[in-house]
Amino acid sequence: MNPFPGLRPFGLEESHLFFGREGQSEEVLRHLSENRFVAVIGASGSGKSSLIYCGLVPILHGGFITDAGSRWKIITTRPGNNPIGNMAISIAGAGKGSSEEKDDKDINIMSAILNRSSMGLTEALRQHVYDGKSNILLMVDQFEELFRFKKSRQDTVSFNESEAYVKLLVEAVRQSEVPVYMVLTMRSDFIGECSQFQELTSLINESNYLIPQMTRDDFKDAVTGPVAVGGASIDPNLVTQLLNDVGDNPDQLPILQHALMRTWEYWQQQKDLERPLSISDYEAVGRMEKALSEHANEAFEELSPKEKMICESMFK
Repeated sequence: MNPFPGLRPFGLEESHLFFGREGQSEEVLRHLSENRFVAVIGASGSGKSSLIYCGLVPILHGGFITDAGSRWKIITTRPGNNPIGNMAISIAGAGKGSSEEKDDKDINIMSAILNRSSMGLTEALRQHVYDGKSNILLMVDQFEELFRFKKSRQDTVSFNESEAYVKLLVEAVRQSEVPVYMVLTMRSDFIGECSQFQELTSLINESNYLIPQMTRDDFKDAVTGPVAVGGASIDPNLVTQLLNDVGDNPDQLPILQHALMRTWEYWQQQKDLERPLSISDYEAVGRMEKALSEHANEAFEELSPKEKMICESMFK
C-alpha cells in the first residue's frame, strides 16, 4: 500500500493517512455546528477537499455535534458545467438503500424536483435520502466551477442557472424540517464572484474558514506520518531535503505528495524494505522539481503509436 495519494485529494477511507492539519478540523466543525453551513476557502492545492474528507467527516461520525448524533449520510457534488444536473446525479446515487449504480429514472426524477422550485434540494433529499434518523452532509466541492464554466455558456443562461443553483443551496440550509448540513469548498481567488448572490454572501460572511498556510512542522508531519502508518521509516536527511524543497510555497503540497508517492514506489521496487526511504530514492524519481514531468514521460512511452499521436495533438 502506498500511503501517499499523489496529486488527487485524500479520500474518505484515507483519514488514517491524513497528517499536518491537526486543529483545523475542529475549527471547521465549530462553524458547521453553529450555522449548519461553512465555506472552506483556500488557495489552489491547499488541501480543502482532503480536510473535509479526512478531517471533518470522521469527527462527524464520532458524534461530536452533540445535537446531531453520529448518524450521517454524506453526499458530494461538484457544479461542473451542469450544476443542477450534477446535483441530481449525486442525490440519486445516495438514495435510500441505493447501490453505486445511478438509475437514470431516479436521476430524471431528482432533476425535475430540483428544477421545480427553490425548495427543490430539500424536497429531493427528503424523498430520496432522508430516512428520519440520519443527518445529511452535503459537500459542494470546488464551488468555483460555478464561475469557471459560465464562460462556455451564454451569459444569461449561465447566470439564471447559477442563481437557481445558489437558491437551492441557501434554502436547504435555512429550512429546519430535514437536518441538512452543508460544506462548500472554494478557491480563494474566486471569493469575489460570490458577491453577485446576496443570500450566499450572507451565509459565507456568517460562517467561513480560511485554510492557513502549512508550517514547516505541518509539512514534516505530512511526510513522516504516512510513512510510519505504511510500516516504513524515512531518513531524516530526506525529510530535511523535502522541507527545503517545499520552502514557503503553499502551492507545493500536491507536488510534494506526488513526489512522495513516486519515491515510495521506487523504494518498494528495490525490494529492500528494511532500509529507510532515502535521498537516493527521491533523486531517482526526479525530486519535486522533475518527478511530475518524468512520470508524464513514462506514461507517454507506455502508449501505442496511435495513442501517442492523439496525445501530442491534445497538448499542442
